[in-house]
Amino acid sequence: MMLRRAFLLLASVFVLPACDPGKGAHAEFECDAGEAAVRHLIASLPELNPGVAKNYSIVLGEITRTGGMTPASDAFAKRFDDLKLAFVNAINLTTIEPGPIIVENKTRLATFVLQLRDLRSTGPGAWEAALGWSYKDQFGRLKITLATQNGRIAVTSSQKAD
Repeated sequence: MMLRRAFLLLASVFVLPACDPGKGAHAEFECDAGEAAVRHLIASLPELNPGVAKNYSIVLGEITRTGGMTPASDAFAKRFDDLKLAFVNAINLTTIEPGPIIVENKTRLATFVLQLRDLRSTGPGAWEAALGWSYKDQFGRLKITLATQNGRIAVTSSQKAD
């Protein structure tokens, strides 16, 4: 009996640190490879409505048919501060008509929704990612591969996806 308790206690010491309650679903996307993928997506966005202010919002994983999204953490969005873009948390988005158009709750400003749909390791220092974006009634998808080159994570291939 004592041996079983000792085993359970020892097992919990190794298992509990892996269960970080502070991290939500898809937290594994909020890494350097995920950042490189989202930066590539932002760089490849079309210039829609030039001169019109826009917001940007990062979501992780699938977007449900009912519009349910998993927002990226504010800490992950802060990684993009150097781009001088207005990022809003996806929790603060709503839809308005006609459209529907996705906007930020307070300002009603149209928002580019940037989706890091999937990110998976394909080997040491290599990843594949599926990305998407939407703005008003426009959208696009990309499939990219990333690899560590000269100590940095870089996109090695990018193609539009259906």
